Amino acid sequence: MRPSHWSARVARVRMRDVSTIEAPPPVKWYYRPVWVLILLFFVLGPLGLPYLWRSPRFSRGMKIALTACVIAYTVLLVAETIRIAREVREEMDALGLLPDN
Repeated sequence: MRPSHWSARVARVRMRDVSTIEAPPPVKWYYRPVWVLILLFFVLGPLGLPYLWRSPRFSRGMKIALTACVIAYTVLLVAETIRIAREVREEMDALGLLPDN
């Protein structure tokens, strides 16, 4: 068996192979996990779901779980907003601040 030894030609070929491997392009800021979560829960709500699903940094399972959380969060916010609006209307009616129709 012949012992392996270093040669300039083999080293040059290996270096060419190593140098042709390109790093993946950087992820845009709005696809990074922290920003996706901020967009989902504080800025856009369900309108931020396309950013979640296009982000390469989340697994499929995490995307499904976060989608369910955003939907539940949105339903909760809408329900609370309706409840508060009804209570305010009842209080205004009790105080006589609503015009009679």
